[in-house]
Amino acid sequence: MPEWLNDLGLSSPWMNAAGFMGYLPVHDSAEHFSPGSFVTNPISLLARSPAQNRFVTAYQGGFLMHTGHPNPGLKYVLKNYASRWRGLSLPVWAHLLISNADECQAMVRELEEVENVTVVELGLPPACGRARQLEMIDAAMGELPLVVCLPLDEINRERVKELADRNVAGLVISAPRGTVARNGRFVHGRLFGPSLHPLMLETLVHLRGMNIPILAGCGIFSKEQGEAALAAGAAAVQVDGWCWQF
Repeated sequence: MPEWLNDLGLSSPWMNAAGFMGYLPVHDSAEHFSPGSFVTNPISLLARSPAQNRFVTAYQGGFLMHTGHPNPGLKYVLKNYASRWRGLSLPVWAHLLISNADECQAMVRELEEVENVTVVELGLPPACGRARQLEMIDAAMGELPLVVCLPLDEINRERVKELADRNVAGLVISAPRGTVARNGRFVHGRLFGPSLHPLMLETLVHLRGMNIPILAGCGIFSKEQGEAALAAGAAAVQVDGWCWQF
């Protein structure tokens, strides 16, 4: 087993991706894979309402989804789930949805006091610049290991080196954004599906030798695809839309 899995208390390199299993592991994935951790739905500091134009639409090879990441906010999540996280056999990775460095730091400090939360996973806001994203990453550094999510279409060796130089514990290759034409209009959102798998594998191969664990966080829709990602250099795999088929 890779050393970094032991360092994070993981018994398996398989886990769910944020946004696909809620705030507690409710799906039985045993016949598909044995999870090594549970990743929460995205959590923001304050409650977020769904996007007004939310939707899911299929395209050849997958689906596009736009939700706005609705959630009840950190205070509500901890009040209703922290005690249940303590009783889980799996370590919990808290996925944070943040908009600035100050709220990022405040959320991380609060999570450091929650038993069985072993990793902070950071989802960066897409609209801000790279300098602000690095400020947020620096603010999230603390007692808990930090894993950063970057979309597949935004990853390059320079960006990964920035994370490695900051001693970030891992990088998740997450779902990219895209556009689909439907009924005479263009709809925008995140792309999910097995059609992403070849691009994700190419990214893994390109990033080999970087001094940071890389997690394959998109394009995994079968056990074979996950095993291929591990063979291509992924330290672990995260399953998104495939979770809904269990």
